[in-house]
This record gives sequence, structure tokens and C-alpha cells, in this order.
Amino acid sequence: MMVRFSLYNTTRKQRIFIAVIALAIAAIAIAAISVFCSHHTYPRELVVADSLCESNPDSAEALLHRMPDSVLAAKPDRMYYDLLRIKASNNLYEPQKDSTIFRIVDFFEHYGDKERLCQAYYYQGKYYVQHNDAPQALKCFQEALDMSDDNTPLTFKSKIYSQSGSIFHDQDLFDDALKMYSASFVLDSVQKDTINMVNGLRDIAQTYKYKNKADSSEYYYKRAYDLSEKQGDKHLSQSVLLALASLYKNRGDIGKAHKILSDELADVDDYIESPTYCLAADIFKKEGNVDSVYYYCQKLLSVGTVYAKEYASGELYEYYTMKGDLRKALSYMHMYRVMSDSVHNINATQSVAKIHSLYNYNLREKENSILRESNRERLFIFIGVSLLLVLLIVFLLFVNERSKKKILEDGLLISHLEKLSKESCLEKESYKSRIRDLKQELDKVSLMRVERESEAASRKLYIYEQIKKCVYEKKNLHSEDWLTIENAIDFIYPDFKKILLDMSNISQHEYEICILVKLGFTNTDIATIMNRTPGTISLSRSTLYKKLLKKEGKACDFNDFINSL
Repeated sequence: MMVRFSLYNTTRKQRIFIAVIALAIAAIAIAAISVFCSHHTYPRELVVADSLCESNPDSAEALLHRMPDSVLAAKPDRMYYDLLRIKASNNLYEPQKDSTIFRIVDFFEHYGDKERLCQAYYYQGKYYVQHNDAPQALKCFQEALDMSDDNTPLTFKSKIYSQSGSIFHDQDLFDDALKMYSASFVLDSVQKDTINMVNGLRDIAQTYKYKNKADSSEYYYKRAYDLSEKQGDKHLSQSVLLALASLYKNRGDIGKAHKILSDELADVDDYIESPTYCLAADIFKKEGNVDSVYYYCQKLLSVGTVYAKEYASGELYEYYTMKGDLRKALSYMHMYRVMSDSVHNINATQSVAKIHSLYNYNLREKENSILRESNRERLFIFIGVSLLLVLLIVFLLFVNERSKKKILEDGLLISHLEKLSKESCLEKESYKSRIRDLKQELDKVSLMRVERESEAASRKLYIYEQIKKCVYEKKNLHSEDWLTIENAIDFIYPDFKKILLDMSNISQHEYEICILVKLGFTNTDIATIMNRTPGTISLSRSTLYKKLLKKEGKACDFNDFINSL
């Protein structure tokens, strides 16, 4: 026997119960839609600062410092502001001063702004890199990659891959590093970003060097050098050549290394003086040129890093020992010990930091595993309770259906249908009368429209003929003529001027060009009317297109846009 459900046969309490459930479901659905479909518009000042962060981080930081508090009233705007502060500082090679990025990540994870969350994950990864926590940094970079999509700028994705490659390289995971560096290079190639392409090729070459694949390393170093030469960046070329010369030196090709040193690296910038002088001293030592080794080691004592000074002091100790100057030899031996202790402390600190970060990572993973297991148990309990509740509701409805009263008597139903039929007839007559009235009103409106369009066409033709006459007679239009033309345009196209002014604050001269284009005059005619050259008018139309639509366009694009209004 089939059971049918009917609200006519439910009790008042049952109807209230069903209504409450329906309202609850509707409220949850509306809340979910409002959360997922809402889109917050960030203030223009923040968007401008964001656009400056990559190309001009100094200006972006200055603009953020001057940002008024009124712009940051909403919490999403404040979080976006804090993110931009970190972004600008990062592009100025300044470390993150505190853990603000964690607060930003937590907010955007719950707020639902995918683009901002992707950036926040990246800078959280940079924070972990700064604190020598490689596992967490890689996890954050992977989160940023997972959040990226087709709208994510390729430059940003390239940076994520490059940073991940550097971490893998530092952990001696060279195969993984190559994958990341290669992905970064592909994205830079798509954008034709030559400088980053050179840096990417250099990173790939260095990785092959550590894999003891000298031929592959040399190939990529040469590709990087060729690109840097095309770019015309001397400093970039020198850094690549320095790495290539170091490769030759390690491989035993001292002649090639010496040639690069003497031909290309005789005059280098401060930032590569230390490695260049170390390379020079090492090359001359292998060639047996003791005096040149002494010369470059003396330079390293003033400009070299701690590692370079350790190397230089050791070489000078050997030099003065060979010369028989024991006093200076002992002095440099003491310096060598001091520098060795400093290097040892630095290496020990880095090793401890790596071990500590790995321990913390394993501890966090263990805690996360416990938390995931606990959440899984709670989820199963929630699902079980929900299923029991649904089954209970279904059972109650089923019992109600089995116990409902007989359907209303056929006579009552027939009576009700007859009543509806009579009401339907009355409503039908009322609709017919209303339709006749609406038709009459529509005829009046149509007639008025035809009259208005006829008058508008007459005015447009009159204006066009008057202006054409001025073109043929090469007369200028006076202010009274323009006033008449504008009044007619306002009548023909009531919203034309308002639309243009809403899009941009154009001048009277620019508005007059818009009118002439709207009336169908050619570029030459407009030039004659405005007392300008045709080239000037074409340039003005291109400029107006960019001013109104905020993007580049041709003069013909401007005509199409004006005619579409």
C-alpha cells in the first residue's frame, strides 16, 4: 500500500515543527550564500600601494606610512595593509620584524580572500626561512602554490618556485631543487623576464655543480652569460662569469679560469669583491704566483667575509712562514685561529638551528596527527547523531501519514472547485478590462516616442548641417553655437554627458570632440572644426579612450565606444 503525504492531514504541532526545520535550512543556506558570494572591495589607496610593491617598493612603503586611519576602518582593509607592509619590506630586502604574518594568515584563512591568502602563505614561508625552519617554509610555499590559479601573476608563482628550490638546495636535495628552479625558469621565460631568467639559469648551473655534473653546469652558466650580455647588465654578467671561473678552477681548467679573471673580473663591484679575490688568490696559488696570492689576501682582510678572512689569514701565515718572517707569521696564525673560531661558531649555530627546526617540525606533525584523529572522531559522532535525527524525523512523518485522517469529502472538494471556477471567471473579466486600458496607454506612449524620435532626428540633422556648413566654409564655431549644439545633444541623448562625466572628469574641449564623434564627423572634419591638425585629433581620441576606459586603445576604438553610448 502506497503512503501519501499531505499537509492537510497533519496536526498544528507537526506543521510548526516542519516549518521550523524549513526556516533553519533556509537560514543556513542564506548564510552560506552570503559568505561565499560576498566580495569586499578594498580601498583604492591600498590597491595602488600593492601595484607599487614590485616595481617601486620605496614609494609603496612611503605611501603606506602616509595612509590615513579612515582608509583602514574595516578589518579586511587593515589586514591587507599589514600584508602590504610586509610585502614592501621584503622587496627592500628587510627581514620581518615580528610574527604579524601569522595573524594575517589566520584572518584570510577564515575570511575567504583567496588571492590575499596565497600571498600571506608565501610571506609566512619567508618568515620561516628567516628563522631557519626549512620544513615549515616548504609547507607554506606549497600552500601558496596550491592556492594559486590562472589569475595568479606568473612573477609571483616564479618566486615561490625559486624560494622552494633554494630551500631544497640548502638541504642538499638537489634533484628537488632542480625541479623547482626549472619551473621558475619556465615562468620567467613566458614573461621574457631576462634578469630572472639569468638568475634561474645560474641557480640550475650551481645545482648541477653540486651534483658533480660539470658539463651540465658549464652549459647553463654559458646560457646565463649569453642572456646577461644581451641584457647589457655588466654586474649580472660578472656574477655569472665569477661562478663559471670557479667551476673551471674546481675542474682543473686553470687557464680558462685565469682568462675570465684577467679579461672580465679585473674591476668588480663591492658585493662580489670577496668571492672574486678568493678565486684570484686560489688561481694564482695553483699557478705558483706567490706575490699575487699575497696581494689578493691583503685585499680580502679589508673587504672579505669571515670565511674569506679565514682563508686569507691562513694563506698569509704560509706566505710569511716561507719568507722567514716569524713575527708576522705568528700574527696571521693568531688571526686565522680567531677567524676559524668565528666560522666554527657560525656553522655550529646553523647546524643547531636546522636540528631544532626539524625537531619542532616533527613535534608539530605529531600534534597535528593527534588533532586530526580527534577531529575525525568528533566528525563521526556528529554524522551519527545527524543521521539518527534525520531517521527520527522520517519515522515521525511516516507514523503521521499512517495515522492521518481520511481525505476531505468529495462534496467539500467539489464545492471548493466550483467556488474557484466562479472567482476565475470574475478575474478573467477584470483582466480583459485591464488589458484594454494598458493597450490604450501603450498606444499613447508609442505615439509620444515616435514624435520625440522624429524631433530628435530633426535636431540632429539640423546640427549636423550647420556644423558641416562651418567645415566647408572653414569657419570656427563660437560659444553660442556650442551652447546650441550641447542643448540639442542633451535632448537627443539625455544621458550622454552624464555617462562621460561619471567615467572621468573630461574638459570642455574633450567633451566637444566626443559630441562631434557622436554626430558622425570624420577625423578631418573634426580637425577643421576644432582648428587642430588631424594627427592631434587622432592622438586626443586615443588619450580620451585611455582616460575614460582606463586602458590602452586606438582612435577607432574610441569612436566605437562613443557610438555605443
